[in-house]
Amino acid sequence: MSSDVCHYDVQYNDKFGRFLVANKDLEGGELIFTDTPFAVGPKPDTPPLCLGCYSPVENIACSNCGWPICSEECESSSQHAGECAVFSTAKVRFQPVEDWTASSPQLDCITPLRVLLAKENDPERWQREMETMETHTEERKLRPTWEADQVNIAGFLLDHCKLGSRFDKELVQRVCGILEVNSIEVPSRGGYSIRAVYPRLSIAAHSCVPNIVHTIIQNDYQVQVRAAVPIKSGNSLTLCYTYALFPTIVRRELLLESKFFNCDCARCADPTELGTHLSTLKCNKCDNGIIVSSNPLENEAPWKCSDRSCGFQTSADAMRKILNVVQAEVEQLDALEPGPQAIEQREATIMKYKTVFHPRHSILLSIKHTLAQLYGRVDGYSIDELPDVMLERKAEFCRLVLKTLDVISPGDTRMRGMMLYELHAPLMFLSRNEFAAGIITQEQLKERLQDPIRCLADAARILMREDPQSPEGITGQIAQQSMEQLKASVESL
Repeated sequence: MSSDVCHYDVQYNDKFGRFLVANKDLEGGELIFTDTPFAVGPKPDTPPLCLGCYSPVENIACSNCGWPICSEECESSSQHAGECAVFSTAKVRFQPVEDWTASSPQLDCITPLRVLLAKENDPERWQREMETMETHTEERKLRPTWEADQVNIAGFLLDHCKLGSRFDKELVQRVCGILEVNSIEVPSRGGYSIRAVYPRLSIAAHSCVPNIVHTIIQNDYQVQVRAAVPIKSGNSLTLCYTYALFPTIVRRELLLESKFFNCDCARCADPTELGTHLSTLKCNKCDNGIIVSSNPLENEAPWKCSDRSCGFQTSADAMRKILNVVQAEVEQLDALEPGPQAIEQREATIMKYKTVFHPRHSILLSIKHTLAQLYGRVDGYSIDELPDVMLERKAEFCRLVLKTLDVISPGDTRMRGMMLYELHAPLMFLSRNEFAAGIITQEQLKERLQDPIRCLADAARILMREDPQSPEGITGQIAQQSMEQLKASVESL
């Protein structure tokens, strides 16, 4: 870890266990600390990936151990060296698969093995940073995954790979627990999400309205942790362990399933999700009622219409069924190639469910978020051929997402940076179109173009902190150049 930046202290209480607090007043965007992963590797249920760079592979193997590797460079990488020695010595080869795009349980052992080898290589770091991590062993023993890990990971590594003299089943299960409870998903250069366990970042408490953000630098998977918003000294540093735009019922069930706790933060406790209505449905039994949970912190509480004269209510189970059905439709939309059909089918889905969900419901908002990125970027809908009505539509979706982020994920987040970048284009084209049509004067045009300049400046500031080769980092550089060009063209008017 970089010793010169460390703006936090570790505290303990019964609710969170260990957690981080700011030890000075922090500005939005300020670096709090950096952290190096104890281990990095594939997530469970991923298809065969190169064990060096995590690119998809098919029938290409390491010449030493026979496990998936895409190149000589990856074969000789330090990333792969540890398991390569284990598999080569034990003569345990990767078994060919029929479908190289389907998830491969064979890879589930890789990250636990890397943690075990890292423990062996640096026992002091293990003791200092990993020994105290929460594993929820008793709860995990009650789940089917415990038995699967016992066979596919502990049994495989200790018996087949002949590591029984170096490690025992209890330790392997402990490592599986550490990974399940503490690891985070990170992007890889190969395009697939993988997982890494960061000893310091894992101590940050969860909140569904977080105040810190993290950036992964992909060369060595170092993480940089920054304040998303100004944070006062003594305040807890919080991270969102789930996707910010999920509705409460989904977030809480995911947190219970993956992190073994029931979230009771202010956002989860409020039926309207702090006024964002990410969980709200429209009542079709009356004209102006909305349907919300009668008690969001009780998973089985009934959902009721807000209009008391209506009296409509339904079960939490019925709500889950609606969400599951529509979410399955959204996943089919997400599988479409970016093109005219991807836009038209999403717009049709919004129309189909506009009488069911609140316009800011998580499901509709996630479709609108995708449309905000597709408009202006696909054949037949390129930015310079969009009519004003579609430019307005793109801007409306961008603003809707930004307004929601102001509440649930405030400050300098990647999603905000990307949405600000998307918003600059329709604002710029609408202003130019109005000027060309003689609706606004040159002076008014200059004034109107300040908005897209501000969007680009903020997008560049946020996104240029990202890894320069990541999609967000590249967008940040483009935003910086576009802002300079737009400023120059405004000055020349």
